[in-house]
Amino acid sequence: MQILKRVFNPTALRQWAIVFLAGLVVLVTTACGAAQSSTPARNSVGSAGPGQNETMYPHKDTVRDTSAADAKADRMIRQAEQRIESTDDNAVKEAAKNIGKSTQRAADNAAANTKGAIDRAANTVDRNTPDLPHS
Repeated sequence: MQILKRVFNPTALRQWAIVFLAGLVVLVTTACGAAQSSTPARNSVGSAGPGQNETMYPHKDTVRDTSAADAKADRMIRQAEQRIESTDDNAVKEAAKNIGKSTQRAADNAAANTKGAIDRAANTVDRNTPDLPHS
C-alpha cells in the first residue's frame, strides 16, 4: 500500500508530468530547429540553394509591373531638375539686380561723403583763418 501511495502521489505525478512535457518541448523544438538550420542560406558563400527558376513558389504572380511607378519617378525627377534650374536662374537675376542697387547706393554714399568732407574742410579753413576776407 505504501508503494501505491508513493507511485500515485499527486506531487510525484505532477513532477512526472513536468518532466514528460519538458522532454516533449525539447524534442519538438530540436526537431523543428534542426530542419531549419540544416538548410543552407541562399546568401552564404558556396551554398547550393535553389536557382532563379527553382524557387519555393514558382508562380509568376509575384512579378509585378513597375513601369508606371518608374515613369512617375522619372517625371518627378525631371520636374525637380526644372525647378532647380528655374530657381538658379531667378537667383542669378535677383543677384544682378541687388548688385546694381548696391552699386548705386555706394556711389550715392560716396558722393554724399565727399560733399560732406568738402563742406567740413571749408568750415575748418574759415574757422582757422578769421582775418582773411571771405569770398
